[in-house]
Amino acid sequence: MAGTASSVRSAATNPASGNGGARAANIASPRNLINVGVFTALYFIALFASGMLGAIHPIMIFIGGIIGIIVEAIICMLYVARTRAFGAYAILGLIIGILMVATGHAWVTPLVATVLGLAADTITRAGGYARTATNALGFAVFSMWAISPILPVIWASDAYFADIRESMGDTYARDLQSLISMKFLLGWVLVIALVAGASALLGMKVLRKHFERAGVA
Repeated sequence: MAGTASSVRSAATNPASGNGGARAANIASPRNLINVGVFTALYFIALFASGMLGAIHPIMIFIGGIIGIIVEAIICMLYVARTRAFGAYAILGLIIGILMVATGHAWVTPLVATVLGLAADTITRAGGYARTATNALGFAVFSMWAISPILPVIWASDAYFADIRESMGDTYARDLQSLISMKFLLGWVLVIALVAGASALLGMKVLRKHFERAGVA
């Protein structure tokens, strides 16, 4: 009985323990490397699919971004539950950032995404990868990397819109340029954080209602 009570106390107080007393794992383990590959692919599919809406009109870039965040929240909550390892978000951010650069986006994207990924890893680890509040906050912080593809408008606005004009046409570039300002960028970061946090709360509910019950998480 004494040993059992001691184990219960240890599981309750150890921040590295999550649901079911599972301890934090090594991100470099074979199991977690597979998880990284699978969930990075799912995340990028959601990101790419929602991003395609931006081809319709510049405003759809941001509407698509919101839709993408909602889907990505569920993916990332399951990702955190499956990996339970520091570095999961940082690696996800690095790979997604590199893929974004490969598809024509700003070079700064992998840098921003990796740094925010490390911040998200720190936050989710503080909650033992199981607390709703820290998982939601971690995802909100990570999701702010989405501002990085349009950051060049701050220091290279002419070149940025010239590229848009070349690939999407004069009307599209003009509409986008009239939309984006410093106030808009700051507001967009705030919207990303709020939508991501709320979506992560929804993602945690989905995780506990469906995936944990099915033994997936």
